[in-house]
Amino acid sequence: MLVKYPKDLKLPLVSSHRLSQNSNLLRTDMASGRARQRKRFQSVPTTMGATWKLNKHQAQILEGFVTHGVNDAVNWFLMPVRTPEGVIEHEVRFKQSPLESCTYNGGFWNYSANIEIKKRQVVSEDGMVEQLLKPSTYDEYVDSITNSMNNYLENNNE
Repeated sequence: MLVKYPKDLKLPLVSSHRLSQNSNLLRTDMASGRARQRKRFQSVPTTMGATWKLNKHQAQILEGFVTHGVNDAVNWFLMPVRTPEGVIEHEVRFKQSPLESCTYNGGFWNYSANIEIKKRQVVSEDGMVEQLLKPSTYDEYVDSITNSMNNYLENNNE
């Protein structure tokens, strides 16, 4: 069972909220000038840059969580991550410890780290089909295809 990100600790700041997914394409250029592409893996990790601007109490929570909760930033844990689907809990780990870059400025403790997201949540296949068919429902789409086929068959059988 994975440790959860502390509820009393605010989520990291992400000014541009960049989520960088590792490439999953294998591309082979052919002699004809065309190229073949294929998927290499079922899922690839995504990296998210994160910074924290924390008061004394919050800094103590972050440092304790990194040191004791995730074994000095080694272990995976569950943390809410903002995605186009909303804020969704993901399995993540630190790519480097946020304790490696700690500064104190203007009464706040500042930390930064890159976070690896094991498998970023994206819209489901059913959700994507629903989006593509909007404003039609799936049943309306099937009915329209059936009607089109019936009309085609009627017109070609005359």
